[in-house]
Amino acid sequence: MAVNWKLLAQAVLTGSAAAFYSPAAAKQGAIHTASAWNPTGAAVTLNVYLVPSAGTADDTTRVSQVSIPAGKSVPITDIINMKVANPAELFADALGVTLTLTGVEVDAS
Repeated sequence: MAVNWKLLAQAVLTGSAAAFYSPAAAKQGAIHTASAWNPTGAAVTLNVYLVPSAGTADDTTRVSQVSIPAGKSVPITDIINMKVANPAELFADALGVTLTLTGVEVDAS
């Protein structure tokens, strides 16, 4: 089994839920670290969703909701060790917040 330790995803989020991470083809992902940085002047709510294939990011797929204080970086412990099996995806929203995920991808069986 091939294991690829890597930066899974890193981006500045918008205020609308959008696809943030999906495992590569024929892979499954495991999140080992997750952090959010809020450079804005006010607290921002971060929402993370585990969305199945052809699903939507809404209250039924939300897995984490955290307030990120202004000018702070916060670990997002709710999603550490979460498994994301292709074709599921992580979606996220938090206007102006940078979300960073690291972890591993392994071959799907």
